[in-house]
Amino acid sequence: MVIRMIVQIVIICIWAVMLGAHTRRLCRLARVEVSRNRQRGPIRQQLGRMWWWLGREEFWENVQVDSFRCVQVTVMLLVTALTCPFN
Repeated sequence: MVIRMIVQIVIICIWAVMLGAHTRRLCRLARVEVSRNRQRGPIRQQLGRMWWWLGREEFWENVQVDSFRCVQVTVMLLVTALTCPFN
């Protein structure tokens, strides 16, 4: 029971880190500044740049590689948890 919870938490953390890293990368590529005390600015222009980068192959190449790596680690952790003698 405890091992299953640990495996689930590890898998969630891996995917969350990947999502955060690529969201940060997308904001950096689109030159979008994210800050709390930001005054009204050209939000539509920034969203347009982000949308443009979402359509570019350069952005998705790294996302695909990292997604495949996360799927691989997820499957490895699940197989390890299922075959673990401590269940």
